[in-house]
Amino acid sequence: MKRALFFVLLLAMELASFSQNLVVNPGFETWEKITKPSGWNTVQNCLKDSVDIKSGNYSCRHEGGTSTKYLGQTLVVIPGNQYMLSFFYKTEITGSGNGCRIWCYWKDISGNSITDPLTDAILRPSKYNKSETWQQSSISIIAPPEAVSFYLEVRAYSNSIAYWDDFEFVETVATQDHERSESFLNIYPNPVHNNLNIYNIQNLLHISIQSLTGTKIWSSGFSSEETVTIPVFGLPDGFYIISILTSDKLITRKFIKKAN
Repeated sequence: MKRALFFVLLLAMELASFSQNLVVNPGFETWEKITKPSGWNTVQNCLKDSVDIKSGNYSCRHEGGTSTKYLGQTLVVIPGNQYMLSFFYKTEITGSGNGCRIWCYWKDISGNSITDPLTDAILRPSKYNKSETWQQSSISIIAPPEAVSFYLEVRAYSNSIAYWDDFEFVETVATQDHERSESFLNIYPNPVHNNLNIYNIQNLLHISIQSLTGTKIWSSGFSSEETVTIPVFGLPDGFYIISILTSDKLITRKFIKKAN
């Protein structure tokens, strides 16, 4: 009975880890300097704020000033999988200020923005957000087939100040089950200790391994091999994304590296 309970708890922990928040520094708790939150690549007119907060110790005070100002970061995604984006905001408006809104894009392997009729209107809405009190906004979206990353951006518009806190971008459980049901390509073992084996590949061109934050760990070109063994014993324990590029598709999977 104790052994069965152990495996149930282990499975629950692994599912929770797969569903972890992909946003780096989602609650703005760490700052490189008072105007630069850690982990956010695009930062304009942001200020560390300890008064107007939704949770934790800090939020991001984002002032539009006389023109639109941006705050964003890039996240790694898996094509075809479903994600939930949510965040909290509040605004201070002067005169005809428009407030704030999201303005996001899917990106392909070359870093180009992808046109996706199913999500474009959701990711770049025509409606602005305005609220004097903290409000939560959330959307559910599916990554298009060519997407390997998601550029998360929020904007503060002229004559407006936006406060941001508690961002979350997670893969839903439904797509995790779908990912596990795909059997045409086999990655084994998972979790892996020493060597990651990939079987049943057709027309292989390139393989790369990234961390969940998008840092490239390893990559190599290939010449149509059907079976590949990748030594991963030197990687720190944790979760990784492997991208397998063939002549006609990009296949992206997750794996866990664990010590013996």
